[in-house]
Amino acid sequence: MTDLERGQSPNAVAAGRRTLVVGLLADPDTPAEIAAKLVDELPDELGTHVDSHITWDVRTMTHPVTASVQDPEEVLGAVADKTADTDWDIGVYLTDLPMQHGQQPILADLDHDRRVAGLSLPGFGPFLQHHKVRHAIVRLVADLTGTADAGLDHGQHHPNRLGRAPAQHLQPVHVVQAGDGQHTRRYVTTPWRGRARLLAGMVRTNEPWRLVLGMRSALAAVLGTSAYLTLTSTTTWVLATRLGAGKLALTLLVAVALMVAWIIGAHHLWERARDEGEREETFLYNASTVITLSMGVLAMSATVYVLTLLGSLFFLEPSVLGSYLGRPPTFGDHLALALLTTGLATVAGALGSGLDSEDAVRRAAYGYRERQRRDEIGQDSENTEDASSS
Repeated sequence: MTDLERGQSPNAVAAGRRTLVVGLLADPDTPAEIAAKLVDELPDELGTHVDSHITWDVRTMTHPVTASVQDPEEVLGAVADKTADTDWDIGVYLTDLPMQHGQQPILADLDHDRRVAGLSLPGFGPFLQHHKVRHAIVRLVADLTGTADAGLDHGQHHPNRLGRAPAQHLQPVHVVQAGDGQHTRRYVTTPWRGRARLLAGMVRTNEPWRLVLGMRSALAAVLGTSAYLTLTSTTTWVLATRLGAGKLALTLLVAVALMVAWIIGAHHLWERARDEGEREETFLYNASTVITLSMGVLAMSATVYVLTLLGSLFFLEPSVLGSYLGRPPTFGDHLALALLTTGLATVAGALGSGLDSEDAVRRAAYGYRERQRRDEIGQDSENTEDASSS
């Protein structure tokens, strides 16, 4: 009896064809969205690349399995416990929790005995994540069923197997065999390139573009201030045409930096390592926060810039603007005015961000798993303070 035949569910044989149920257990938000797309694609992929004589039944379930678990071994154990209550033959967990093996980001963990695998999406980087994950799941299922080793060929490991096209940017991928933990095989990337890709994947999971609408008070403050300066401040009109492009761009960049710093400080988003072992992890989380907020604020500023430029072109009559400039205004004058007013208004947006609740800011800046992790840290801190005061 093959590994593929062992572990079949009681209803696994029908009309002369074996049926294997592959369950995708996903965290909410991005992992759940990817899992929903894979449901229709994986049966054909598994039939083509794993075994065409099997009917592949792919199902999904959204559940925050790792609600209070962050250690990779504990995560895999929690997944195995959860899938034990289902009729799945194979369970694959998709999480946006970044995980590391020492200083090497983890792509996937496998437990052959319990037929489960866990994939950490940030390790796959920010681009073509859906295609990379689909390709990895096909190889991991082949590995778990005994059809083929996802990283083994003719008795020798080939680190690039898990990262082959269309996931070429995952190379090189290395295999770590089981120690004393739950996993029987682990796929990791290199420390330097892998961590850079992990950081980019963490930012991708946070979806920085959500910040534009997620922080409504800040957006309203930026728009209102920009409109006021554009339409009523004659000093701004003249100053915008006197400053060079370099100073105008620098004004906007400094304003973005100030707003990012204000948001981090006002809403307690900066983390501190509680011990030496958390230093690397804390650095990654803080770096992802700064990059996420910077991209989000830049997207907000770009939106305001376009709206301000349109308003300037529509409302400012050339004769009125020209009387203050001492010459007929050009399109470049409108571009410069929109850039300066957007920069100045972004500073006002920092103050407006203070009107948004801390929960609203975290919803705008982070994905589900990261919000959950930060809530747990906050609860732990409160419990520690309560214990100290008592």
